[in-house]
Amino acid sequence: MAYGRTGNMNGSRAARTANRTTTLTKTKKVRYGAASDKIFSISEAISASETTEIIPSSVSVKNTGLVPVMVTAGYEDWTADGTSANDVEYLHTMVLPGDTFSAPVRAVITSGGLGSAILDGTPVTNEAPNANMYTDSTAKTTEGFADADDTTITFDDASGGAANLMFRVNDLIRLDDEVCRITSFTDTVFTVDRAVHGTSKADHTNNTAIRLPFFNAYHDFDKYSVCQTNADGRFKASNFFGKGRSASGTAGIVPGSVNIKFYNPGYQKLGLSGITPSTNSGLTLGDEYTIDITVDGGTLFESLSFTVDTTNANFGGTNGVIQKIQDALDTQYYTAGNLFEKKVTVVIENGDLVFKSGQMVTGSAISLGDSGDSNALFDDSGKKGRFPIADVTSATGLGSPVPARLPDDVTYDPITYTSKPANVICYDDGRGKIGGSCNGTINYETGAISLVGCPANAEFVFSCLENTAFSGKINTSDTGRKNCLVDLYATTPSQKAEGRLEIKAS
Repeated sequence: MAYGRTGNMNGSRAARTANRTTTLTKTKKVRYGAASDKIFSISEAISASETTEIIPSSVSVKNTGLVPVMVTAGYEDWTADGTSANDVEYLHTMVLPGDTFSAPVRAVITSGGLGSAILDGTPVTNEAPNANMYTDSTAKTTEGFADADDTTITFDDASGGAANLMFRVNDLIRLDDEVCRITSFTDTVFTVDRAVHGTSKADHTNNTAIRLPFFNAYHDFDKYSVCQTNADGRFKASNFFGKGRSASGTAGIVPGSVNIKFYNPGYQKLGLSGITPSTNSGLTLGDEYTIDITVDGGTLFESLSFTVDTTNANFGGTNGVIQKIQDALDTQYYTAGNLFEKKVTVVIENGDLVFKSGQMVTGSAISLGDSGDSNALFDDSGKKGRFPIADVTSATGLGSPVPARLPDDVTYDPITYTSKPANVICYDDGRGKIGGSCNGTINYETGAISLVGCPANAEFVFSCLENTAFSGKINTSDTGRKNCLVDLYATTPSQKAEGRLEIKAS
């Protein structure tokens, strides 16, 4: 039996509920007695038992009788040290005739001084992925292997701990510069696909560190030097930047805690005002001009040239000055040299002309300058048409370059100054769907993430909560990680009448 449900990040709660499939409905009669009757229990394994089901999304108990019933829901006890005590505690509720009790599935009961403290585990806030694009799992190989056909790896964590808890099937792992995919493992032996994502099979010695990589897996592991989206605005990795992995106790990412925001690109404004597409640039028809430009901290591109149209010297329009400059930049994007695959766009914003980097990365920046040519567009010795001189310190000079930066987390109402989350952040809905400024999926147990519709060529920071009661999978069996409804009992306080219940799970 399988429980199915679908959810739409942008849909209503009612729509999501309507899309769920009720896969179990049963009725029970209960009578007053010294002990309650078990009416439902949950297991991660399929069972022939009448009352045992695989983990549902929701469980409800409706009182269909004429007298009250008392429903008792069992949950794992979590203590002040942040781990489950492997001891079920019970929540007792009275359900009146016609009423329904909805038992939360992902829930725990706290004790041992924990009280009302939030179970947030370890908060991670606006953290950039490790610059190496991997984290050390702490596990190491326990023997070298040089056979090109060898697909098994024996490992430990060098301390006798349960290193296998750090890994999941379909994880990518990195041994030196070889990337492998785990297809299965038992205890401390992996079976892997060798040399994936553009890597080559290599010899590895004993005690080789086993790393958890998180490069953009839409490409080879060395396509980019940092974690970033590709030109199509896509990103995926088999773990959440090394977060949520643990060799003991709690593990995983807390549903609803994932946030990602992308860098804004660097830019340089010219410091003009009142510019529109129909504004005359002041440049001479048919003349050639040159620009010195440095993009994203790279090497200076000297004397980028463009020629003003013979009939249109306006900033905009067909063959206008902006189009001519843009065409020259686009040509260099596809040409080997200092601007190869470095996108730059030229636009009018708020009456000013702006050169923007097309890469939303931490090093994103634009720097314009005097080419030193007699026809330099930005010339320290004097203005060319409406274009400013190259000196950024002059009142009539270029605006200062603005490097890439992260957007703010919140915006403020101009009247009340109350804050609200900015719409530049993507977030998850607790059901594995990502929405907001992009779309995608997140696996809370493995951390595997897939993003689409993101800004192209963009770096980002992420936030999440990890390694606590609600993190990872809904779990009924793993010691130290139980975080799920265990079972339901019911009875009636009426000594002479019988209670009637309808139990639904979906």
